[in-house]
Amino acid sequence: MRFGLTEMPRTNWPRLAAGRAVPLNWPRPAGRAVPLIQGAAGRGPCAYTAIAAALFLTACAKSSPTVTATGASKAVEHVKITQFYAAQPMLPKGVRGSLCYGVEHASKLEIAPPVDDVWPSPVRCIEIAPKQKTIYTLTAYGEDGSKDTKTAEVTVGAAPPRLYDLSVNSTQVHPGDQVTVCFKVQNVKEVKASPGKFDRSVNCIMDKPRKTTTYKIVAYGGDRQEDSGTVTVKVR
Repeated sequence: MRFGLTEMPRTNWPRLAAGRAVPLNWPRPAGRAVPLIQGAAGRGPCAYTAIAAALFLTACAKSSPTVTATGASKAVEHVKITQFYAAQPMLPKGVRGSLCYGVEHASKLEIAPPVDDVWPSPVRCIEIAPKQKTIYTLTAYGEDGSKDTKTAEVTVGAAPPRLYDLSVNSTQVHPGDQVTVCFKVQNVKEVKASPGKFDRSVNCIMDKPRKTTTYKIVAYGGDRQEDSGTVTVKVR
């Protein structure tokens, strides 16, 4: 390596100790000169000291990613998205879901369309509530200027069916007594209820059981999702 100076074989150069200059009285090999740095505008030479060491490390830094005090190189680690996915790729309308991600060597994150606040983490999940089919894009930025991008898709379907307010006029009756089981439903395309006579207009089952009977109601949604409930009437 040259610095515009009189030089000697590298094997005879002194080893640089971190933070210390080469002594001016360093022994010279017989018949050879200690490396000199030519002074500016020909104003004469200066001894090989910490100034030369600084120039040496500066030159090395230009040709390697990272240079330590001892001249050792360290590889640059680029940003990486290790995972990015929707915990529930198919969400019923009106239901919230989760978007999970993990990154390495990131200094900044962005998700589009915007969701909850995000920051670099090896494993983290955030809540989402899309109203329609959505493709989320995660972009991670590294301190070295590197960038990584991944996408995750969430589809929004029909709202789930709901069966509620299930009631019966009595849970214990005599044989042949009237039993009425009623309920309410939401987001349904079809309702099945048995045994007994089912009146869909009022969502009630009418029956006169002769033995202990369990009545079952099943509500079906648009994507064949279902919600169900039962009630048992004991005949004494």
